[in-house]
Amino acid sequence: MTFDLVGLGGILERARDLRVLVVGDMIADEYVFGETSRVSREAPVLILRHRGSRVIPGGAGNAVLNLRALGASPLPVGVVGAGDVGAAVARDFSERGIDASGIVHDRGRATIRKTRVMAGGPHGQKQQILRIDQDDPIAVPEDLAARLVEAAVTRLKDAHAVLLSDYGYGALSPVVRGPVLAAAKERGVPVCADSRYALREFRGVTFATPNEDEAIGARGGPIETESDFRDAAEALRDSLDAEFLLLTRGHDGMAVAERGGAFTSIPIWGSAEAADTTGAGDTVAAASLLAIAAGASPADAARLATVAAGIVVQKHGAATTTPEEIERVAGIPARPHA
Repeated sequence: MTFDLVGLGGILERARDLRVLVVGDMIADEYVFGETSRVSREAPVLILRHRGSRVIPGGAGNAVLNLRALGASPLPVGVVGAGDVGAAVARDFSERGIDASGIVHDRGRATIRKTRVMAGGPHGQKQQILRIDQDDPIAVPEDLAARLVEAAVTRLKDAHAVLLSDYGYGALSPVVRGPVLAAAKERGVPVCADSRYALREFRGVTFATPNEDEAIGARGGPIETESDFRDAAEALRDSLDAEFLLLTRGHDGMAVAERGGAFTSIPIWGSAEAADTTGAGDTVAAASLLAIAAGASPADAARLATVAAGIVVQKHGAATTTPEEIERVAGIPARPHA
């Protein structure tokens, strides 16, 4: 460890109970569990004996769960389809004490679902062997977009921060994104953009959490030196007119590129060998935004996000971590938590 963790415990304490509006693509993460039995005689494939299944919120919903686990009070706004799967997503929020009234149910569309088939022995860790995605190509209609805007702007009045979680399924179309950004700017609350495919459309956010490939794309040419990478990061930050960028770099950790030229490299925390990176980007966005809302500097927000992500990638599936776990594994002196 080459960076100082002193102060992260205080950030976690100040972040407790902060209200964070999360607007984005709500996805149902379905896990189907089975025990490996034998190879089929019909084809060279494994036969699994079904042992159960569960549905939890994914996509923007996973960011919501991360915020909740870190002690915040998330306010999710998004759309799910009719039927049991969409109902399960909203019900999961409610069971965790999360206000799910901002989840819009649309009978005209199916809930986006990602089904992961998990296989293994009866006493061992189950491993993902297959993922089946069920996407809805239907664009979010104008009347539904208007309902999302109304739900978001209403909840923003009491929010300390805003997370825009864009998985490319239409919940954050320009007609939704524009009014939410304008309302957040009027209130002066920090906004984080976590966009899978369209980050450059989120101009005006406080910060964003792109990966290294997105920074490379912003440069428009090869990156051969660390100076090239810094130039690419600054070009992307400037195109967004953001206060800073938090760039994830895989085994190379993270980097923070701030307005004015400050650039901080942060090494990876924990093991470089991840057990499962599913949802790690949601953890980074949630933890860093919560830290910024609690008054942390961009570099300290990135340090907290590095530790949080380092914990969750050692767990299987879309995972979360808690302030108590962060303090324990990072060796931060324990504080009383409500």
